[in-house]
Amino acid sequence: MEEQSRADAEEPANDARALDRLRRFGGGKLLGEMIALFLTISPERVATARHAHEAGDLPTLERAFHSLKGSAAQLGALRLQRLSGEAERLTRLGTLGDVPILMEELEEELARVREWLIRARDEGSA
Repeated sequence: MEEQSRADAEEPANDARALDRLRRFGGGKLLGEMIALFLTISPERVATARHAHEAGDLPTLERAFHSLKGSAAQLGALRLQRLSGEAERLTRLGTLGDVPILMEELEEELARVREWLIRARDEGSA
């Protein structure tokens, strides 16, 4: 886990080019809708993951992380994508010891991504 954190520190947290690609593909309206959907659904996915972890429901836990990973990737939230992918991998392996730590990191990163997306949307980048 420590090696992952060091690698994360060296990797970019966001890729604004993803927002530009989405805007070119579907326009500002579609991008705004995708950001709004992400801002609504991603906290629900983290909550689902928490509940699934507490209940020992590994299939639901894995799906929640997989879904969050995909949503983060679409919007260029690279660190959130990496954290979700790592949590998904650990869940698939049944190695849940680090999952609560990853969920804390996910929630912190989600708050940061939320601010980034709101700022990008409000500045007209989205």
